[in-house]
Amino acid sequence: MINCPKCSSEVLVETPALGNIPLDVCPACSGIWFEKGELEALLRQSQGGGQADLGLIDPKPEGHDCPACKAKMSRGGLVNPLLLVDKCQVCEGVWLDARELALVKKLLGLSGGESGVNVARPAAVPAAPEPRDPKLILIKIVAAGCAIAGLVGVSYQMYLYFSPAEAVSRAPSIGRAVLSVLLFAGGVLALNWGKEDRWR
Repeated sequence: MINCPKCSSEVLVETPALGNIPLDVCPACSGIWFEKGELEALLRQSQGGGQADLGLIDPKPEGHDCPACKAKMSRGGLVNPLLLVDKCQVCEGVWLDARELALVKKLLGLSGGESGVNVARPAAVPAAPEPRDPKLILIKIVAAGCAIAGLVGVSYQMYLYFSPAEAVSRAPSIGRAVLSVLLFAGGVLALNWGKEDRWR
């Protein structure tokens, strides 16, 4: 993947929309990146053969950074001194802004084929869920066990307290009741203690 030299953050989308030559197009600004030889090949398709001179006229090192090799591109005239484009002198790729391809064809007296390409941004790939921390799972299991044990203990002490003395074999215990309440409350709090990353 390479980024648009003009928009920086946009990833160029490969498309075979112009003839049978796959080109890299920016979904934001519709600029087109031509790797070495691709622009010449596309223009040859449009004119049915022949060779166009695509050397830069009066190039200056004022262009964007090359999206392929990151070298500073030169900016100069293509076909006409007034049609300024960016060309990398290292990998010989060419960057055309939106509608500049149509101007190149017009200046060369060519026709045929599309003059521009509009593409949509590629669908974002959903991020894979993060694996759960085994320690967190263990803590949750222990917390659930404490909450259940506390609930059972409180229920049992309430049963002893409200049952007739002759119907039960032992008296309710305040200490056990308090311990059961603490177990239940602590387990519930641990199960609902904010976000998972608090346990990490």
